[in-house]
Amino acid sequence: GAAKASPFRPYLVGARAAGMGGAYTALADDGSGAYYNAGGLAFVETSQLSLAASVYGRLSGSIKDALGDGHDFEFSNLNTFPMATAAVWKLDDADVLAVHAFIPDSQHVNDRDQLVLAENAFFEVQDQQTIWVGATFARRFGRLGVGASGFLLIGSGSALADLTLTVPGSNPPQFGTLTARADQTVLGLVGAVGLRWDATDRLHFGASLFSPELALGDGSRSLFARIAAPSGIQVINLQDLHAGPTLPLRAQLGAAWSEGPWTFSADAMLSESADATFPTVDDADRPTYTRRFVRKRVLNASVGAEYVALGMWPLRAGFFTDFDASPDVFDQPPGSPGNGSSNSEHADRFGGSFSVGLRTEHTSTDLGLNLAFAHGKSLEARNLDFNDLVARDLSEFDLYVFIASAYRF
Repeated sequence: GAAKASPFRPYLVGARAAGMGGAYTALADDGSGAYYNAGGLAFVETSQLSLAASVYGRLSGSIKDALGDGHDFEFSNLNTFPMATAAVWKLDDADVLAVHAFIPDSQHVNDRDQLVLAENAFFEVQDQQTIWVGATFARRFGRLGVGASGFLLIGSGSALADLTLTVPGSNPPQFGTLTARADQTVLGLVGAVGLRWDATDRLHFGASLFSPELALGDGSRSLFARIAAPSGIQVINLQDLHAGPTLPLRAQLGAAWSEGPWTFSADAMLSESADATFPTVDDADRPTYTRRFVRKRVLNASVGAEYVALGMWPLRAGFFTDFDASPDVFDQPPGSPGNGSSNSEHADRFGGSFSVGLRTEHTSTDLGLNLAFAHGKSLEARNLDFNDLVARDLSEFDLYVFIASAYRF
């Protein structure tokens, strides 16, 4: 069973954006702006260096009956990693150039069966992340800012699972083991354009468009599985499998209102549908293996608020949705045709955020918290019979504490 959901945004990129629930398309005027709206960077007031990092992250949850009826699989993992770093140069009154690196989707899982039974044992390790490295150029025309970004995406992932089963009461003892590992690396390009329009000094609008990811090469994927049972041993070892990007087109719209110490913002984000199939290389000596990715069109939203106390203490709060774009998961009993895609779980997430900061003439520091809850289904083997897959309840709780700092010069 998978020990995590597959969210589009496990946590929120940037300092101000993360505190405001990710509702940042109509603002986007700091180092993380390129991830939301390149046009917003045209409104930065000074050149700056910024770094935002997670100092503590906890992903936990459970999958009901994943290891047999009445035997839930519970998981809890520590996640720490950098989230965003950027350098922004204000070239003149109109032009801005930025270089940046974001990691918007890194997750780590290392779990084992926490309800130990004498007849079986299970553990799994999963790691995945995508690094967005790129540059942005933005120009301001009075109340209008336009910008364009280019990103190189470096995606990597690995998964290892090990299951040992013993037949209770057998004499002599009978047992079986299943060990499986998958590794994947993908390189791709994403282009983005955006604009921000300040209709008045208080009312701001933003729009941005991110292209589907364009593959650089075929990527790489490998699979290894070893099944040992009283009837014999079976080994599957597939190398040089094709792997490609599955990131679809993304469009965002945002509006913000600011007056005095207050700012309110709201975003809508559309992730387009996608359907991609990755076969093996053509080799008659190996079994054919095809992996299919299906993504539905989904619409997510964010809202946020900021209050700057005494002109130097920004207090922020926000709320966001993260609906899963993967297909719904259904039971697949023996003889069923399957659901036609590679996903084994589907979970929708809802989250909130809060942060407090300190601003001085040249620096800003923020400390914040992101919380999210997910609920959905995970495809599991009924009583560990892998010929009979059933959709079990999946729940997950994420907590991330982040710290961010920026220097303006």
